[in-house]
Amino acid sequence: MNTNKKTILTLAILFSLMVSSWATDKEKAIKSKIKEVTVFLNRAQVTNTAQVYLPAGKTLLVFEGLSTKLAKQSLQVSAKGNLTIMSVKHRINYLKSFSKARRIKQLEDSLEYYQDRIARVDIEKEVLNSEEKMILANKKMGGQKGVSATELAEMATFYRKRLSEIRFAVLRHNKVLRKYRQQKNKIKYQLRIENKNANKPTSEVMVTVSAKSAINANFELNYIVMNAGWRPIYDLRAKDSKSPIQLSYKAEVFQNTGIDWKNVDITLSTGNPTQSGYKPSLNPWYVNLYYPRPVKVNDYLKGRAAGISVTREQKKSINANELPPPPPRAMKPKSKTVADFTKVIESTFATKFDISIPYSIPSNGKPQLVDVKSHTLKTIYNRSAVPKLDKDAFLMARLVDWEKFNLLSGKANIYFEGTFVGETYLNANNTKDTLAISLGRDKRIIIDRKQVKEFSSKKFFGSKIKQTYGYEIMVRNTKNEQVELVIEEQIPVSKNNKVTVELLEAKGAKVNPTTGKVTWKLTLQPKQATKVLLKYSIKYPKGKQISFWG
Repeated sequence: MNTNKKTILTLAILFSLMVSSWATDKEKAIKSKIKEVTVFLNRAQVTNTAQVYLPAGKTLLVFEGLSTKLAKQSLQVSAKGNLTIMSVKHRINYLKSFSKARRIKQLEDSLEYYQDRIARVDIEKEVLNSEEKMILANKKMGGQKGVSATELAEMATFYRKRLSEIRFAVLRHNKVLRKYRQQKNKIKYQLRIENKNANKPTSEVMVTVSAKSAINANFELNYIVMNAGWRPIYDLRAKDSKSPIQLSYKAEVFQNTGIDWKNVDITLSTGNPTQSGYKPSLNPWYVNLYYPRPVKVNDYLKGRAAGISVTREQKKSINANELPPPPPRAMKPKSKTVADFTKVIESTFATKFDISIPYSIPSNGKPQLVDVKSHTLKTIYNRSAVPKLDKDAFLMARLVDWEKFNLLSGKANIYFEGTFVGETYLNANNTKDTLAISLGRDKRIIIDRKQVKEFSSKKFFGSKIKQTYGYEIMVRNTKNEQVELVIEEQIPVSKNNKVTVELLEAKGAKVNPTTGKVTWKLTLQPKQATKVLLKYSIKYPKGKQISFWG
């Protein structure tokens, strides 16, 4: 066999091997469906499913149309069936945008419909205008011959009737046109937004599988996506001041992943996958004496020339050869970011809320309200007042055993007796076993606070000055029912051992010596009036003045 024949035979064998190899690497595009989503406070875990027919041999499956916000390190692929998953890869396809969504097609169809309606009405309006012009151009009746009074009356009636019909018809057409054009403009605006979101690259997962025989296999893709999360929001409803508060636990779920979540099972988790689970370690922390570097006189003079100031004590200690050390120079603080002001507090284990009905969350970043749970909270009601700052009494609801409901911190809307009374912030990081919620002002509790002059004085005792203050708080219950009222007052707390504060009178009150808070708990009968008295003194050295802050 000559060389040419051997070469041709070799090429034929190589070609047949290549064809055989290609036959085992069949590529198949797969459209999967989002089945369920677990939404964390930051990010979400998405589960896609697909049923795929696999021929015998090796096949490359390309799961198309996935979010570009997919975190590839979180990707997991599993399958049910007699097959082997050989490799999993992820890529961004910049050449293939998301397929035109059904919403865009609906908008395009609606736009075409209104454009067609507008064109039809324009044609009808044009025909009516032409008819009007024709009638007006033929006002000259009878030509060279005269017309009888009867004929003239009949023609006048015709002109009047027909022209009225035409002009009323044109008026109706103009109204219809305005309506159609407004709707067309709204659709065009929404279509621009939808197209802007649609013309983005896609994400794909390539899975190489091997099957000994042809099978139908069920595939499941699990992955984390960014640009998604949820935040809690609450409704607190009190029927009256004797009924327990009903708490509606809701969630504002949002996502901007590029893929709409349509009728998917939603699970809300209080976990945060972005937070590290590693325990921090303490490095050695050293302390030593400070040895200042000597500063030469020449350096001092140079410093003065540069505008560096030196204290009087430093100048006094300057000798012929050496100056005292300059004060330690503070390090310039680093530029702060949002992270410096962010404090993330998570419980050890996350709480999950499985939502019983499917939800649709569009990919537009707008919050979608999801009902989570409803609770009846044990509630204790009382009135509370701080007359020094505000002379109104506030109806307070104290929620007992709230921590067992796995609440997170968030905004709460308050409704009392069927009326919205305001908003509050429910602080779930409160370490107390009772949460206090203000339900608004109770104008039927009348409070007045005034300084008692006979109790207020300023006297000299040797090298000391004693200044006395006295206040009277009057309270009246104008209701036909008994009420519990907490009155909060305060005395100053000394921050100097030369200043002494002494409480002289606060009968029946509880005093916190650390904060200076003075608290009375009163039970007021219907129509009852009463008063409490606060009296205290401050001693301080002569020739000095005192100042208050806080």
